[in-house]
Amino acid sequence: MITVLVNENNPISQDFYDSVINSLQIHRIFCSCGHAGCLHIHGYYTRRVKTPAGTVILRILRLKCAECGHTHAVLLSSLVPYSQIALKDQRQIVAAYEEKGNRNAVCDTNSSIDENNVKYVIRSYRRHWRERLRSEGIGLSPADLLIRLCFSVYSAQFMQIHATCILSIANP
Repeated sequence: MITVLVNENNPISQDFYDSVINSLQIHRIFCSCGHAGCLHIHGYYTRRVKTPAGTVILRILRLKCAECGHTHAVLLSSLVPYSQIALKDQRQIVAAYEEKGNRNAVCDTNSSIDENNVKYVIRSYRRHWRERLRSEGIGLSPADLLIRLCFSVYSAQFMQIHATCILSIANP
């Protein structure tokens, strides 16, 4: 998986995703095997993301390495791998949980998220991320620092549960 670092305040939409992907120089991206210039477009898959405007279906790019044969999805850092809930909403839920605030407040701003989603996010955070963040002294804010530290320390996006190799690149 390849994650492109973007500002969390950008909208999650196909147009924004496409603009970021079109700005990438794919021939300069390194594969996890260490080679550059070997990635080529392999295909696309669809991914659903719950947004305040409703569920958005994104067409996600997949790249394949000509050297090792591995495929990589190209995601934005505002998305959490294997989750339909955006990073911004997950951070809001977790912050409310840690501050003993209204955990369900995100449901008011994003009607696509329900109380079961909130419970799932909190349970995942407690099982997989709470102690990790505490052990490294990583805070939930600012978002860009949280993202960068999770990538550098754990090679994973914050709130990513499934273990996969992740490469992060800065948005050009």
